[in-house]
Amino acid sequence: MEDVLRIGLLDDEESPRILLSEIIALIPGYEISFSTDDPFLTLELIKNGKIDILITDIMIPGFSGLELSKKILHLDIPVIICSAHDRFGVESFKVNTVYFILKPPSFFEVSFALEKARATFIKYKPLANPNFEDIVRIREYNEFKIALIKPTEIQYIEQKESFTWIFLESGKTITTRDKFYNTLEKIERPYIFRIHRSFAVNYLKMRYLDQGYCHFDNGVRIPIGSTYREAFENFLQNKTVI
Repeated sequence: MEDVLRIGLLDDEESPRILLSEIIALIPGYEISFSTDDPFLTLELIKNGKIDILITDIMIPGFSGLELSKKILHLDIPVIICSAHDRFGVESFKVNTVYFILKPPSFFEVSFALEKARATFIKYKPLANPNFEDIVRIREYNEFKIALIKPTEIQYIEQKESFTWIFLESGKTITTRDKFYNTLEKIERPYIFRIHRSFAVNYLKMRYLDQGYCHFDNGVRIPIGSTYREAFENFLQNKTVI
């Protein structure tokens, strides 16, 4: 049986919220946690873990649905935009919304959007629970054993000649003959980011970055490649509330 996912509705008009509520009531696996016209209240409720999915309009007094979506990017809450302004469709996907519904919403569109949101929620669900046993299997070089690694414990990954080295926050190092790109595919997580042709970092473990390096608490600094810097800075900007 699927988990029941909690939905927050934000729109400065009541009628679209009522229509969405009526449609969602017909779709199994979802419930309305709150329905409001207040973006500030919505942001507070989201920070307090009250919803799993947000459906929001764009043109809202206070700050827009796109601004709100940007503020919660780091929380990995799936966002569905429901708006009468289709010119914002492309813009909405720049803040990682999972679907754009043109008003008035139909049952088919809402149902399809919610399934996309559920798939996104399931993908990031392990991050919401630090006790979740998210494990990656890595075959160690020159060892007849498989290392079981929690990706959240990775500090950075480095390619050295024909080997890939995985450095853990504990100080332990795992060495494998897997190619660098193969290792990154195995450990693909939203917080692991490639910043150099030979390095990928866990941005959650970073202390700060300067013009050329990412710095960590243990004194380690990792170079940022010039071809990767802009993408990395944009990634960090989207993951940070200012």
